[in-house]
Amino acid sequence: MEHVELYEILGVDKNSTDAEIKKNYRKLAKEFHPDKNPEAGDKFKEISFAYEILSDPEKRKIYDRLGLKGLQEGSDGFGDASEFFSHWFPFSGGHNHGGGGAANSRARQAAQVVVKLEVTLEEVYNGNVSKPVEYKRTSYCAACDGEGGPKMTVEQCKACNGTGRTANYSFMGAFVNAFESSCPSCYGRGTTIPEGFRCITCSGSGLVEEEVKHEVPIEKGAPNMLKVLFHSAGNQPLVGERGDLIVVLVQAEHPIFIRRQNDLFLRDIHINITQALCGYVHCFQHLDGRTLCITNKPGDVIKHSELRVVTGEGMPMRNNPFERGDLFVEFNIDFPDDNFATLEQMHLLETLLPPRQPFTMPEDAEEVVMMDVPPYGEGVPGGAHGGMDEDDDDGQPHFESVQCQTG
Repeated sequence: MEHVELYEILGVDKNSTDAEIKKNYRKLAKEFHPDKNPEAGDKFKEISFAYEILSDPEKRKIYDRLGLKGLQEGSDGFGDASEFFSHWFPFSGGHNHGGGGAANSRARQAAQVVVKLEVTLEEVYNGNVSKPVEYKRTSYCAACDGEGGPKMTVEQCKACNGTGRTANYSFMGAFVNAFESSCPSCYGRGTTIPEGFRCITCSGSGLVEEEVKHEVPIEKGAPNMLKVLFHSAGNQPLVGERGDLIVVLVQAEHPIFIRRQNDLFLRDIHINITQALCGYVHCFQHLDGRTLCITNKPGDVIKHSELRVVTGEGMPMRNNPFERGDLFVEFNIDFPDDNFATLEQMHLLETLLPPRQPFTMPEDAEEVVMMDVPPYGEGVPGGAHGGMDEDDDDGQPHFESVQCQTG
Protein backbone atom coordinates (compact mmCIF):
# COMPACT_ATOMS: atom_id res chain seq x y z
CA MET A 1 0.00 0.00 0.00
CA GLU A 2 3.04 2.25 -0.29
CA HIS A 3 2.04 3.54 -3.73
CA VAL A 4 -1.74 3.48 -3.38
CA GLU A 5 -3.83 5.42 -5.89
CA LEU A 6 -7.27 6.47 -4.68
CA TYR A 7 -8.80 6.60 -8.15
CA GLU A 8 -7.66 3.04 -8.83
CA ILE A 9 -9.22 1.84 -5.55
CA LEU A 10 -12.62 3.07 -6.75
CA GLY A 11 -12.03 1.92 -10.36
CA VAL A 12 -12.26 5.44 -11.81
CA ASP A 13 -9.85 8.02 -13.20
CA LYS A 14 -9.09 11.68 -12.57
CA ASN A 15 -11.58 12.79 -15.22
CA SER A 16 -14.49 10.89 -13.67
CA THR A 17 -17.49 12.91 -12.59
CA ASP A 18 -18.86 12.97 -9.04
CA ALA A 19 -21.77 10.79 -10.18
CA GLU A 20 -19.40 8.16 -11.62
CA ILE A 21 -17.33 8.12 -8.43
CA LYS A 22 -20.46 7.72 -6.31
CA LYS A 23 -21.80 4.94 -8.53
CA ASN A 24 -18.58 2.91 -8.38
CA TYR A 25 -18.29 3.44 -4.62
CA ARG A 26 -21.78 2.05 -4.01
CA LYS A 27 -21.03 -0.96 -6.19
CA LEU A 28 -17.74 -1.75 -4.43
CA ALA A 29 -19.05 -1.01 -0.93
CA LYS A 30 -21.89 -3.45 -1.49
CA GLU A 31 -19.50 -6.12 -2.75
CA PHE A 32 -16.89 -5.78 0.01
CA HIS A 33 -19.06 -4.86 3.00
CA PRO A 34 -17.98 -6.90 6.08
CA ASP A 35 -21.54 -8.13 6.65
CA LYS A 36 -21.47 -9.79 3.23
CA ASN A 37 -17.77 -10.48 2.92
CA PRO A 38 -16.20 -10.80 6.43
CA GLU A 39 -12.69 -11.37 5.04
CA ALA A 40 -12.67 -8.11 3.07
CA GLY A 41 -12.54 -5.74 6.04
CA ASP A 42 -9.33 -4.01 4.94
CA LYS A 43 -10.55 -3.66 1.36
CA PHE A 44 -13.74 -2.03 2.60
CA LYS A 45 -11.69 0.45 4.66
CA GLU A 46 -9.64 1.39 1.56
CA ILE A 47 -12.81 1.94 -0.48
CA SER A 48 -14.41 4.08 2.25
CA PHE A 49 -11.21 6.08 2.72
CA ALA A 50 -10.87 6.76 -1.01
CA TYR A 51 -14.49 7.81 -1.38
CA GLU A 52 -14.36 10.07 1.68
CA ILE A 53 -11.60 12.08 -0.02
CA LEU A 54 -12.70 11.98 -3.67
CA SER A 55 -16.34 12.80 -2.89
CA ASP A 56 -15.35 16.06 -1.21
CA PRO A 57 -14.40 18.79 -3.72
CA GLU A 58 -11.88 20.46 -1.39
CA LYS A 59 -10.17 17.22 -0.38
CA ARG A 60 -10.14 15.98 -4.00
CA LYS A 61 -8.55 19.22 -5.16
CA ILE A 62 -5.76 18.89 -2.56
CA TYR A 63 -5.22 15.23 -3.49
CA ASP A 64 -5.06 16.01 -7.23
CA ARG A 65 -2.46 18.73 -6.69
CA LEU A 66 -0.35 17.30 -3.86
CA GLY A 67 -1.34 13.66 -3.48
CA LEU A 68 -1.51 11.98 -0.09
CA LYS A 69 1.23 14.27 1.17
CA GLY A 70 -1.13 17.20 0.88
CA LEU A 71 -3.65 15.44 3.11
CA GLN A 72 -1.12 14.11 5.58
CA GLU A 73 0.05 17.68 6.37
CA GLY A 74 -2.82 17.89 8.81
CA SER A 75 -2.30 14.38 10.20
CA ASP A 76 0.53 14.72 12.70
CA GLY A 77 3.24 15.24 10.10
CA PHE A 78 3.87 11.73 8.73
CA GLY A 79 7.08 11.46 6.76
CA ASP A 80 5.76 9.68 3.66
CA ALA A 81 2.75 7.94 2.19
CA SER A 82 3.76 4.49 3.47
CA GLU A 83 4.01 5.81 7.03
CA PHE A 84 0.72 7.63 6.55
CA PHE A 85 -1.10 4.48 5.42
CA SER A 86 0.60 2.23 7.95
CA HIS A 87 -1.06 4.43 10.55
CA TRP A 88 -4.38 4.25 8.74
CA PHE A 89 -4.34 0.51 8.10
CA PRO A 90 -1.84 -0.88 10.61
CA PHE A 91 -3.28 -4.38 10.44
CA SER A 92 -3.36 -4.98 6.69
CA GLY A 93 0.18 -6.30 6.62
CA GLY A 94 -0.39 -8.74 9.46
CA HIS A 95 1.79 -6.82 11.94
CA ASN A 96 0.61 -6.92 15.52
CA HIS A 97 1.19 -3.48 16.98
CA GLY A 98 -0.23 -4.47 20.34
CA GLY A 99 -2.14 -2.14 22.57
CA GLY A 100 0.73 -0.05 23.88
CA GLY A 101 0.56 2.08 26.99
CA ALA A 102 -2.04 4.43 25.57
CA ALA A 103 -4.32 1.59 24.48
CA ASN A 104 -4.08 -0.09 27.87
CA SER A 105 -4.86 3.21 29.54
CA ARG A 106 -7.94 3.70 27.33
CA ALA A 107 -9.11 0.15 28.02
CA ARG A 108 -8.72 0.62 31.76
CA GLN A 109 -10.58 3.93 31.65
CA ALA A 110 -13.40 2.34 29.62
CA ALA A 111 -13.68 -0.39 32.27
CA GLN A 112 -14.33 2.12 35.06
CA VAL A 113 -17.61 1.95 36.95
CA VAL A 114 -19.03 5.23 38.29
CA VAL A 115 -21.71 5.05 40.99
CA LYS A 116 -23.50 7.84 42.88
CA LEU A 117 -24.00 7.48 46.62
CA GLU A 118 -26.32 9.85 48.51
CA VAL A 119 -25.03 11.00 51.89
CA THR A 120 -26.71 13.15 54.52
CA LEU A 121 -25.26 16.37 55.91
CA GLU A 122 -25.11 14.71 59.34
CA GLU A 123 -22.96 11.88 57.94
CA VAL A 124 -20.53 14.30 56.31
CA TYR A 125 -20.43 16.52 59.40
CA ASN A 126 -19.65 13.70 61.84
CA GLY A 127 -17.71 11.29 59.63
CA ASN A 128 -16.39 7.98 61.02
CA VAL A 129 -19.13 6.05 59.19
CA SER A 130 -19.30 3.86 56.10
CA LYS A 131 -22.21 3.21 53.75
CA PRO A 132 -22.73 0.28 51.37
CA VAL A 133 -23.03 0.83 47.65
CA GLU A 134 -24.38 -1.83 45.30
CA TYR A 135 -23.47 -1.91 41.60
CA LYS A 136 -23.03 -4.25 38.64
CA ARG A 137 -19.71 -5.09 37.00
CA THR A 138 -18.34 -7.54 34.46
CA SER A 139 -16.07 -10.44 35.42
CA TYR A 140 -14.56 -13.41 33.61
CA CYS A 141 -17.06 -16.19 33.01
CA ALA A 142 -16.33 -19.03 35.45
CA ALA A 143 -17.81 -21.64 33.12
CA CYS A 144 -15.22 -21.05 30.39
CA ASP A 145 -12.50 -19.22 32.35
CA GLY A 146 -13.15 -16.12 30.22
CA GLU A 147 -12.22 -17.90 26.97
CA GLY A 148 -15.71 -17.86 25.48
CA GLY A 149 -15.52 -21.58 24.71
CA PRO A 150 -13.11 -24.54 24.58
CA LYS A 151 -9.51 -23.44 24.00
CA MET A 152 -8.98 -25.98 21.21
CA THR A 153 -11.67 -24.23 19.12
CA VAL A 154 -10.16 -20.75 19.37
CA GLU A 155 -9.27 -19.22 16.00
CA GLN A 156 -7.77 -15.93 14.89
CA CYS A 157 -10.25 -13.11 14.33
CA LYS A 158 -10.55 -12.44 10.60
CA ALA A 159 -11.82 -8.92 11.01
CA CYS A 160 -8.63 -7.63 12.68
CA ASN A 161 -6.13 -10.36 11.74
CA GLY A 162 -5.69 -11.22 15.39
CA THR A 163 -4.62 -7.78 16.58
CA GLY A 164 -7.79 -6.96 18.53
CA ARG A 165 -7.73 -3.42 17.11
CA THR A 166 -9.26 -1.83 14.04
CA ALA A 167 -8.41 1.44 12.34
CA ASN A 168 -10.94 4.25 12.11
CA TYR A 169 -10.73 7.78 10.85
CA SER A 170 -12.54 11.09 10.77
CA PHE A 171 -12.06 14.35 8.91
CA MET A 172 -11.64 17.89 10.12
CA GLY A 173 -12.06 20.05 7.07
CA ALA A 174 -9.69 18.65 4.44
CA PHE A 175 -7.44 16.89 6.93
CA VAL A 176 -7.43 13.38 8.31
CA ASN A 177 -7.66 12.27 11.94
CA ALA A 178 -6.79 8.59 12.38
CA PHE A 179 -7.48 6.59 15.52
CA GLU A 180 -7.77 3.00 16.73
CA SER A 181 -10.62 1.24 18.45
CA SER A 182 -11.31 -2.20 19.86
CA CYS A 183 -12.33 -4.74 17.22
CA PRO A 184 -16.12 -5.22 17.47
CA SER A 185 -15.94 -8.78 16.12
CA CYS A 186 -13.69 -10.19 18.85
CA TYR A 187 -14.17 -7.51 21.53
CA GLY A 188 -10.45 -6.68 21.33
CA ARG A 189 -9.27 -10.21 22.15
CA GLY A 190 -7.89 -11.03 18.69
CA THR A 191 -9.52 -14.46 18.68
CA THR A 192 -13.03 -15.78 18.17
CA ILE A 193 -14.95 -18.95 18.96
CA PRO A 194 -17.02 -20.64 16.21
CA GLU A 195 -20.71 -20.25 16.89
CA GLY A 196 -21.38 -23.91 17.62
CA PHE A 197 -18.72 -24.05 20.35
CA ARG A 198 -19.50 -20.85 22.24
CA CYS A 199 -20.05 -20.95 26.00
CA ILE A 200 -23.75 -21.02 26.88
CA THR A 201 -23.27 -19.03 30.12
CA CYS A 202 -21.62 -16.00 28.50
CA SER A 203 -22.72 -16.55 24.86
CA GLY A 204 -19.07 -16.71 23.86
CA SER A 205 -18.16 -13.24 25.13
CA GLY A 206 -16.06 -14.57 28.03
CA LEU A 207 -17.66 -12.10 30.43
CA VAL A 208 -20.65 -12.19 32.77
CA GLU A 209 -22.35 -9.49 34.85
CA GLU A 210 -22.37 -9.75 38.64
CA GLU A 211 -23.89 -7.81 41.55
CA VAL A 212 -21.30 -6.40 43.96
CA LYS A 213 -21.56 -4.56 47.30
CA HIS A 214 -18.80 -2.23 48.50
CA GLU A 215 -18.42 -0.33 51.77
CA VAL A 216 -17.61 3.37 51.26
CA PRO A 217 -16.06 5.31 54.17
CA ILE A 218 -17.56 8.79 54.64
CA GLU A 219 -14.80 11.22 55.49
CA LYS A 220 -15.55 14.04 57.93
CA GLY A 221 -15.97 17.29 56.01
CA ALA A 222 -16.07 15.54 52.61
CA PRO A 223 -17.19 18.03 49.91
CA ASN A 224 -20.25 17.51 47.79
CA MET A 225 -19.56 15.45 44.62
CA LEU A 226 -16.32 14.05 46.06
CA LYS A 227 -14.99 11.13 43.99
CA VAL A 228 -13.84 8.17 46.09
CA LEU A 229 -11.58 5.81 44.12
CA PHE A 230 -11.36 2.04 44.62
CA HIS A 231 -8.64 0.49 42.50
CA SER A 232 -9.46 -2.62 40.45
CA ALA A 233 -13.06 -2.83 41.67
CA GLY A 234 -14.73 -1.96 38.34
CA ASN A 235 -15.37 -3.90 35.15
CA GLN A 236 -13.08 -6.65 33.92
CA PRO A 237 -12.38 -6.20 30.18
CA LEU A 238 -11.52 -9.17 28.01
CA VAL A 239 -8.05 -7.76 27.48
CA GLY A 240 -6.15 -5.90 30.19
CA GLU A 241 -6.56 -5.20 33.87
CA ARG A 242 -9.79 -4.69 35.77
CA GLY A 243 -10.96 -1.05 35.85
CA ASP A 244 -11.56 1.09 38.91
CA LEU A 245 -14.71 1.88 40.86
CA ILE A 246 -15.45 5.57 41.37
CA VAL A 247 -18.09 6.46 43.95
CA VAL A 248 -19.41 10.03 43.77
CA LEU A 249 -20.75 11.32 47.09
CA VAL A 250 -23.93 13.32 46.44
CA GLN A 251 -25.02 15.43 49.39
CA ALA A 252 -28.76 15.27 50.11
CA GLU A 253 -30.77 18.43 50.77
CA HIS A 254 -31.18 19.25 54.45
CA PRO A 255 -34.38 20.71 55.99
CA ILE A 256 -32.57 23.13 58.34
CA PHE A 257 -29.12 23.88 56.88
CA ILE A 258 -27.71 24.93 53.54
CA ARG A 259 -24.05 24.14 52.97
CA ARG A 260 -21.67 26.45 51.12
CA GLN A 261 -18.27 24.71 51.15
CA ASN A 262 -17.17 24.89 54.81
CA ASP A 263 -19.93 27.27 55.94
CA LEU A 264 -23.52 26.57 56.97
CA PHE A 265 -26.60 28.76 56.56
CA LEU A 266 -29.75 28.43 58.64
CA ARG A 267 -32.82 28.21 56.43
CA ASP A 268 -35.79 30.63 56.53
CA ILE A 269 -35.39 32.34 59.89
CA HIS A 270 -38.46 34.58 60.31
CA ILE A 271 -38.96 36.89 63.26
CA ASN A 272 -41.56 39.57 63.94
CA ILE A 273 -40.97 43.28 64.50
CA THR A 274 -41.11 42.89 68.28
CA GLN A 275 -38.33 40.28 68.26
CA ALA A 276 -36.27 42.41 65.90
CA LEU A 277 -36.49 45.41 68.26
CA CYS A 278 -36.82 43.92 71.73
CA GLY A 279 -34.67 40.79 71.66
CA TYR A 280 -34.81 37.31 70.19
CA VAL A 281 -33.93 33.71 71.11
CA HIS A 282 -33.96 30.78 68.65
CA CYS A 283 -32.87 27.21 69.53
CA PHE A 284 -32.10 24.44 67.07
CA GLN A 285 -30.39 21.05 66.96
CA HIS A 286 -26.99 21.06 65.31
CA LEU A 287 -25.74 18.29 63.02
CA ASP A 288 -23.87 16.57 65.86
CA GLY A 289 -26.94 16.52 68.14
CA ARG A 290 -26.07 19.55 70.28
CA THR A 291 -28.79 22.10 71.01
CA LEU A 292 -27.64 25.62 70.19
CA CYS A 293 -29.55 28.81 71.03
CA ILE A 294 -29.06 32.05 69.12
CA THR A 295 -29.77 35.07 71.30
CA ASN A 296 -30.07 38.77 70.54
CA LYS A 297 -30.18 41.39 73.30
CA PRO A 298 -33.04 43.94 73.55
CA GLY A 299 -32.17 47.11 71.69
CA ASP A 300 -29.74 45.38 69.33
CA VAL A 301 -31.99 45.90 66.31
CA ILE A 302 -32.06 43.15 63.67
CA LYS A 303 -32.72 44.55 60.22
CA HIS A 304 -34.59 42.82 57.41
CA SER A 305 -32.33 40.51 55.32
CA GLU A 306 -29.46 41.18 57.71
CA LEU A 307 -26.79 38.45 57.80
CA ARG A 308 -25.18 37.53 61.11
CA VAL A 309 -22.54 34.92 61.88
CA VAL A 310 -21.67 32.43 64.62
CA THR A 311 -17.98 31.68 64.17
CA GLY A 312 -16.70 28.12 64.32
CA GLU A 313 -20.09 26.40 64.06
CA GLY A 314 -19.95 25.52 60.37
CA MET A 315 -18.72 22.34 58.64
CA PRO A 316 -15.50 20.64 59.74
CA MET A 317 -12.67 21.15 57.26
CA ARG A 318 -11.79 18.00 55.38
CA ASN A 319 -8.01 18.03 55.94
CA ASN A 320 -8.26 19.52 59.43
CA PRO A 321 -11.51 18.34 61.08
CA PHE A 322 -10.71 20.21 64.32
CA GLU A 323 -11.20 23.48 62.40
CA ARG A 324 -14.69 24.47 61.31
CA GLY A 325 -16.26 27.02 59.05
CA ASP A 326 -18.89 29.51 60.23
CA LEU A 327 -22.65 29.43 60.70
CA PHE A 328 -24.58 32.25 59.03
CA VAL A 329 -28.11 33.39 59.81
CA GLU A 330 -30.18 35.61 57.52
CA PHE A 331 -33.20 37.19 59.19
CA ASN A 332 -36.53 37.88 57.54
CA ILE A 333 -38.64 40.43 59.42
CA ASP A 334 -42.40 39.73 59.33
CA PHE A 335 -44.38 42.94 59.80
CA PRO A 336 -47.82 42.92 61.49
CA ASP A 337 -51.08 42.85 59.59
CA ASP A 338 -53.12 46.01 58.93
CA ASN A 339 -54.96 47.55 61.88
CA PHE A 340 -53.03 45.47 64.41
CA ALA A 341 -53.49 48.27 66.99
CA THR A 342 -55.99 51.02 67.84
CA LEU A 343 -55.36 54.64 66.95
CA GLU A 344 -54.51 55.42 70.58
CA GLN A 345 -52.03 52.54 70.69
CA MET A 346 -50.45 53.76 67.46
CA HIS A 347 -49.93 57.23 68.99
CA LEU A 348 -48.35 55.61 72.04
CA LEU A 349 -46.11 53.48 69.85
CA GLU A 350 -45.02 56.52 67.93
CA THR A 351 -43.74 58.11 71.13
CA LEU A 352 -41.41 55.12 71.59
CA LEU A 353 -40.11 54.89 68.03
CA PRO A 354 -37.63 57.29 66.37
CA PRO A 355 -39.44 60.49 65.31
CA ARG A 356 -40.65 60.95 61.76
CA GLN A 357 -38.98 63.51 59.53
CA PRO A 358 -40.85 66.86 59.50
CA PHE A 359 -43.12 67.28 56.49
CA THR A 360 -45.31 70.08 55.14
CA MET A 361 -47.83 69.45 52.38
CA PRO A 362 -47.27 71.85 49.41
CA GLU A 363 -50.21 74.19 48.84
CA ASP A 364 -50.69 73.18 45.19
CA ALA A 365 -50.30 69.43 45.85
CA GLU A 366 -53.03 66.98 44.98
CA GLU A 367 -53.42 64.02 47.32
CA VAL A 368 -54.15 60.63 45.73
CA VAL A 369 -55.07 57.19 47.08
CA MET A 370 -52.43 54.44 47.11
CA MET A 371 -53.68 50.85 46.80
CA ASP A 372 -52.24 47.34 46.93
CA VAL A 373 -51.35 45.89 43.54
CA PRO A 374 -53.39 42.69 42.96
CA PRO A 375 -51.69 39.59 41.57
CA TYR A 376 -51.41 39.51 37.79
CA GLY A 377 -54.68 38.45 36.20
CA GLU A 378 -56.75 39.03 39.33
CA GLY A 379 -58.80 41.90 40.72
CA VAL A 380 -59.34 45.19 38.94
CA PRO A 381 -58.38 45.34 35.23
CA GLY A 382 -54.86 46.67 34.70
CA GLY A 383 -55.88 49.87 32.96
CA ALA A 384 -57.97 50.99 35.93
CA HIS A 385 -54.99 51.94 38.06
CA GLY A 386 -51.94 51.35 35.89
CA GLY A 387 -51.54 47.57 36.23
CA MET A 388 -50.12 45.22 33.65
CA ASP A 389 -51.15 45.07 30.02
CA GLU A 390 -52.19 41.57 28.96
CA ASP A 391 -50.62 42.18 25.56
CA ASP A 392 -47.16 42.79 27.03
CA ASP A 393 -44.73 40.20 25.73
CA ASP A 394 -42.68 39.90 28.91
CA GLY A 395 -45.60 39.86 31.35
CA GLN A 396 -43.93 42.60 33.41
CA PRO A 397 -45.56 45.87 34.55
CA HIS A 398 -44.79 48.89 32.38
CA PHE A 399 -44.46 51.60 34.95
CA GLU A 400 -44.23 54.35 32.37
CA SER A 401 -47.96 53.80 31.66
CA VAL A 402 -49.05 54.32 35.29
CA GLN A 403 -51.45 57.25 35.76
CA CYS A 404 -52.71 58.74 39.01
CA GLN A 405 -56.42 58.31 39.66
CA THR A 406 -58.05 61.45 41.02
CA GLY A 407 -61.36 61.77 42.78
